Amino acid sequence: MTGDVVYARKPRATSFGLGLVHRRRTGTPLLLDIEDWEVGLFLTYRSRLRAATTGIPKLIDLNSYYPTLLSESLTGRADGVTVSNRFLQQKFGGELLPHVRDTDVFDPTRFDSAELRRETGLPEDDVLIMFTGTPRPHKGVLELVKAVRSLDREDVTVVVVGADDSEYVQDIERIGGDAVVTVPPQPFDEVPRWVAMADIVAAPQRQTAGLHGQIPAKVFDAMALGKPVVATAISDLPDMLDGCGVLVDEPTPEALAEALRSLVDDPGKRAAYGRVARSRAVEKYSVEAQVPMLDALLESAVETRSH
Repeated sequence: MTGDVVYARKPRATSFGLGLVHRRRTGTPLLLDIEDWEVGLFLTYRSRLRAATTGIPKLIDLNSYYPTLLSESLTGRADGVTVSNRFLQQKFGGELLPHVRDTDVFDPTRFDSAELRRETGLPEDDVLIMFTGTPRPHKGVLELVKAVRSLDREDVTVVVVGADDSEYVQDIERIGGDAVVTVPPQPFDEVPRWVAMADIVAAPQRQTAGLHGQIPAKVFDAMALGKPVVATAISDLPDMLDGCGVLVDEPTPEALAEALRSLVDDPGKRAAYGRVARSRAVEKYSVEAQVPMLDALLESAVETRSH
């Protein structure tokens, strides 16, 4: 490790833990960024008791349950903490540093949606509802597909960008039929190009305990590119998507169908929501918007070391 400040990403033994060792040896200030509730992620599919018992044989893995639990208990020893949402801020304190995007790269004026659809073979005249990321059960993609099928509209298509060859994706394709297009995982640099083709971006994450400290990054992609969002009301999303998205309490097919219908049937509403989304992304969730706070935090850490 080199530098005047170490900025550890995630309260994990292999990042924050190493930073603590380095600070003890050298005195180098240590900052910590917490973007997810790491221990909570172990509880997404299991109870706390099960996470604790299944974690015992994995103690040799420094990113397993118990080393992560220990790392989280030590977050107060960092010289400064940044967190990605208010749930984490209430849990760990620190400065709020949300996910951000380079809004010059994620800029809707850079892309011709119609031309991109022709190049990729996506339906040119359909309303495209896009999900980006690896489809997993807790992300509600199957419920999204069922919701679209229930709309009984031939001009609405779900595009899943990031699909692997899992059984879950096979179920999505089987149930979705002609209403679904799956695309293999894409490089991050290609994400703006795909999202630019969407009419609506979906983030129907389930309300599970470990995910309340997580905001899907796809929401920031969508907002920067001026796309309306349909999402579950978790974490800071109700405030973030006020006036530029439609929220559901739980991502059931029925709730998602109702939310989607309000946008599918109203192009003017989609456009208005998109304008609000883009403006808010530039104002709050761009690199430029968050640089001053991070600069101040880094400068404070350097000054602390010099004294």
